[in-house]
Amino acid sequence: MTGPIPEPLVEPLRRALSWLMSLRDAEGRILCPEHRIEHTGKSAGAAVLAARLSVLDRPELRAAHREVAIQQGRRLVANLHREGTSECHTFWPGRHDKFNSSNAVIDGGACSDALAELIQTLGEHLTESDRAAFEHASVLHARTYLRYAVLDKGIPAQRAWGLTGLAAAWRLKREPELERAALEAVGALEAVQNSDGSFPYHPLHWGAEHAGASDVSSFYHSRIPAFTIFALEHLGREPQREPFARSLRAALEFAEALHGPDGIKVGLVEAKPWYWGAEYEVASHVFDVYALLKAWKLFGDPRFARTALRAFRSWSAHLLSSGEPRSHLPAEGRTKSYQCPVFWAAHAEWIARVLPELAEAERTLPELRGSGNAGISISVRWFPDAQLARLEDDAVVAWVRGGHPIANVHHGSPHGSGLLRVVSKSDGMSLLARDRRSADQEGEWSARCGGWEPARGWASGGRELRFSLWLARNHWRGSRFASALLAPFEVLRRGVLAVASSEASSAFHREPRVHVDGCGVTLETGLAWRDGRTVPRLGLRRRFELSGAGLEVEEELSTDEPPRGLGFRWPSAASERREDGPLRRAYRLS
Repeated sequence: MTGPIPEPLVEPLRRALSWLMSLRDAEGRILCPEHRIEHTGKSAGAAVLAARLSVLDRPELRAAHREVAIQQGRRLVANLHREGTSECHTFWPGRHDKFNSSNAVIDGGACSDALAELIQTLGEHLTESDRAAFEHASVLHARTYLRYAVLDKGIPAQRAWGLTGLAAAWRLKREPELERAALEAVGALEAVQNSDGSFPYHPLHWGAEHAGASDVSSFYHSRIPAFTIFALEHLGREPQREPFARSLRAALEFAEALHGPDGIKVGLVEAKPWYWGAEYEVASHVFDVYALLKAWKLFGDPRFARTALRAFRSWSAHLLSSGEPRSHLPAEGRTKSYQCPVFWAAHAEWIARVLPELAEAERTLPELRGSGNAGISISVRWFPDAQLARLEDDAVVAWVRGGHPIANVHHGSPHGSGLLRVVSKSDGMSLLARDRRSADQEGEWSARCGGWEPARGWASGGRELRFSLWLARNHWRGSRFASALLAPFEVLRRGVLAVASSEASSAFHREPRVHVDGCGVTLETGLAWRDGRTVPRLGLRRRFELSGAGLEVEEELSTDEPPRGLGFRWPSAASERREDGPLRRAYRLS
């Protein structure tokens, strides 16, 4: 691009960096106020963010940004340690402190990448000693750890993050073994990818302990194509050409499909729901912005750029005036998310890396001023492995989920077999309220079926009580003493007692029959208890159809004897409500 970056685009990044810098101690360490530790992998993000702003921000601010970047680069070098008598060198604390809330491959990928980035971006502003130290640390870690870790970690997004550091280090020292490992890692990620472009968060054959962890993740998904593109470009490959283009394009299409016209993703498609205190999050939007802008430049489809702009605006709107990020806005029923704002602020480096492309998108796509697109007629996109349909017409965008892996309080998507989200294109308003913890949901049927079954509850959530002690320790570390004391009881309530109850819902059904056509989606489903077991002798046909002016919904239950407490909760935004006896409902969302 030509000319300066517009202030509305650069200012949120500057503000996030300023907040991170306000956390420094006398030694220059960014100390997390919640975990009371230096998250070295996130200091790496701060270094990249500062380095990029030293080039892209207003001229009078660039020297200060350079100073910050170099200071944090030195902190990374100081935290590189040998692992005992092993040849392996890792960036601490990594796995050595449980409150770091990260691991060696994530932190190491970020650090090796950041040090290489400082050399590339700051260039002549580095002293010879800093340049040599940065290069040595980046390559040593890649040579002794990352080249192995990217091939044996069980979570694809973690492998992909390690891949960024491996590829960046290769640019410094073009050692064949680093390149071979990086390309093998790219192949392994492609091999585990679903045919519809989505990824399992933690594949079962890669060691997932619970089937819910193998579900797709709205939070993690975009990191994999984003980091893969980053790595391939650093390795001198062309991501838009085969053998990479097909799998990358599919992953990017799925990433784009998760986003709504309001700049918010459908958050109930999530293998790791315990991370979040709401039904959505914007913390991952930084990775979406990078991935989607890269998709626009690589494949030429402006749809990706429009979605990236909305994602950026949504992320920016969640920043506090101080620059501290929020994962979601406060509202009744929402709670604090697990991850800390230091993580989210440092991850803004990924927006900074594509800030020129973001400015170009805003300049060349001036029609994007509101929250919606121009009319699109009718579009139904179906992702069979994720069992997710995205329905869009001139009035709304809606997401319908079919089946999903079994879930419990910490693993797997909590809702399925029906509507997850509906957004108006005219004003960006959500037309369907969702509380991921309740069975009484808008647009869902619920009932009391059977009796109290303690064995069902214990089988689903008994093992999770141990993890609740970990959550309690984290709350205590963050001085949230009431939350710490309540954490085990909350997991007991939601993970064991709620599952043991007779409460059943259409949202809990896991294995509907799905029919997709050019106008909508039909589900042959039913009601189920929280553990996914189906209520017998009760069927439900659900039809979600686009009219061109909104979403038409028809629901019909079939049963010889309606269960006690059977009810349907109308969406508050529903119009043209029709009720034909106790077992049929129809309405419109527009």
